[in-house]
Amino acid sequence: MQPRVFLSMMLLGIASIPAVEANMGTLIGSTIGGILGLIILVLDIAAIYELLTKGSYDCCGKVVWILIIFFFPIGGLILYWCCARDHGGHESV
Repeated sequence: MQPRVFLSMMLLGIASIPAVEANMGTLIGSTIGGILGLIILVLDIAAIYELLTKGSYDCCGKVVWILIIFFFPIGGLILYWCCARDHGGHESV
């Protein structure tokens, strides 16, 4: 191999190192975002399952809560767990 070709290949290899480091941040960020999204999805499915099996709402009320949880995954989940969930016989204040 000629020295010029070898040198140019080495320079190209060294020049690509910062690009790999820059992409590692987006790789880690997308992994964390994917894990958080999966956790929210599991919690939404758990809330919908609880609503369908233990909820004391009629059919229309269940459909409305499912739509709220579906269209607003985080806010709907928080609203459901705070407001609409049956608290096991505790009196509401």
